Amino acid sequence: MLLLGSALLAFAADPTVPPTGGPPLNTAPRPVVSPQPGRTNALKFDTTSKHVDLKEGEQTAAFVFAVTNISAEPITVSNISTSCGCTAGRLPSYPWKLDPGQGGHVNITMDLKGKFGLVTKTATVLTSSGSYPLTVSAKAPMMSAANTMGDRNRNLAIAAADRQAIFRNECASCHVQPAIGKVGKDLYQTACGICHEAEHRAQMVPDLRTKLKNSDKNYWTKWISEGRPGSLMPAFAAQHGGILGVGQIETIVEYLETDYKKNPPPSNSKPAATPASATTGG
Repeated sequence: MLLLGSALLAFAADPTVPPTGGPPLNTAPRPVVSPQPGRTNALKFDTTSKHVDLKEGEQTAAFVFAVTNISAEPITVSNISTSCGCTAGRLPSYPWKLDPGQGGHVNITMDLKGKFGLVTKTATVLTSSGSYPLTVSAKAPMMSAANTMGDRNRNLAIAAADRQAIFRNECASCHVQPAIGKVGKDLYQTACGICHEAEHRAQMVPDLRTKLKNSDKNYWTKWISEGRPGSLMPAFAAQHGGILGVGQIETIVEYLETDYKKNPPPSNSKPAATPASATTGG
């Protein structure tokens, strides 16, 4: 079970209400539900994947999915679970009932502040007929990054001063909430891959593929659990101030030493420039 401080749990439980009113955005953590088949495709979406190219200065990507109940029974849509705190879903109401033949729209928004290049996220629509995965992607122009690089440098400086800071305050939406309830490969992607597999990872963040020849379970367990003092690598074990229990760490280690080592995913990341003030790790 994921161990979190009471303050963090209180933060995660508060729903965020849009400033213009309307239904709350689901930025609060939700149970992660693996996609299950619907009841004979009870809901039909106009598409399950959408992409937008942002213009210079745009920092938010908005997606609208049309959905229709094509079954003979009423379907209740309860929530939308997203893969990252920077992505939020909105329904017309909570819960949302769709009678046979009735349709409507599901709205997904992605915050791209401080990001550039291609960013892909997932959102899972949870319903009484099963769950339906959606994929959204956006490409932010490189010049937008120049306008927001100050935020990136500020976050790097905070992490350099306190490597556990990524588990607190505004950083929790990307580094804590997406990891709740996950194990193995899914947990690696949300807790580790968010930095190590990022398209434009920080210069001091290593490519783990270079470590595979000299790694074993003890190697991964030590670095994941304890991190590295004097670098940006935090200690993930709850006993060292992190967010993961022993069992969760074991599932990441098992994934790294089996599937990841046997068939490493292709690297799409390119180290980004790092401010001289940041402390690097080896």
